Amino acid sequence: MPGLKPIIFYDIPNIVQNEPWSANTMNTRHVTCLRSSSSSLTCHRYCLTFKGLPFQTVWLEFPEIKPFYEQHSLVPTTLYSTKGTLTPVCTLPVIMDPNTNRFITDSFAIAQYLDEQYPDTPKVLPNNTAALVHAFRTAFFNAIMGTILLASFRGAQKLNPESKEYYIRAREEQFGIPWEQFATHEKREEQWNVLRVACNTMDGWYATSNGQFILGDTPCFADFMVAGLCNWIRYCFEKEEWEEVKSWNEGRWRRLVEAIDTYLDCSK
Repeated sequence: MPGLKPIIFYDIPNIVQNEPWSANTMNTRHVTCLRSSSSSLTCHRYCLTFKGLPFQTVWLEFPEIKPFYEQHSLVPTTLYSTKGTLTPVCTLPVIMDPNTNRFITDSFAIAQYLDEQYPDTPKVLPNNTAALVHAFRTAFFNAIMGTILLASFRGAQKLNPESKEYYIRAREEQFGIPWEQFATHEKREEQWNVLRVACNTMDGWYATSNGQFILGDTPCFADFMVAGLCNWIRYCFEKEEWEEVKSWNEGRWRRLVEAIDTYLDCSK
């Protein structure tokens, strides 16, 4: 869009050149070409691209995120349960819009902000569906919550050494078990089954739509969340695991990723 300064999108780097590892930040990116949990970052990459807004990426390693929040007086909006106590955690995605001099820190708040601030761009929360999509988001995270140990273990393998060490230490403290117990054979099988059940549940949601996406023929923030999860599995899990997921539900997740990836710009 002419005359607009590029929105600054804060993302987490990884060992695979030009591939976003985090589903969280991928969501935001898809919204601008305008996404912490890893699927939210991917979701926001989709958002930025989908809206056709100019943006650029600033990479932050995990140990840099909290000092970044403190430097800019940002308030954490995510709570983690650590040993039974809810603790505020500084996470990504975050955007900084130089056109308004505003920082936005929450995944859903970013989507709302982009729709409100740039009303002439395609909506990621169209036709007053924000409340419904927020409910979808809650149900989505509840469905996949039982995969978090395996997800953490797989995702850590894609982090740079500085972030990987920090991430492992933080997850061990959060869950109170040694890292090597995150993905034992038994836990892997149990959590893989949870993922399969979650995909079956989401397949039921999509089956009620009259189009390829959850609201019909045009993607929205909900689709970006699901595609962010799928792409994160694609990048972080074993190749044969992604091949298996692609085959589930008559290939729905393969087709969804292929359609949504037209809004994935990792070059910026």
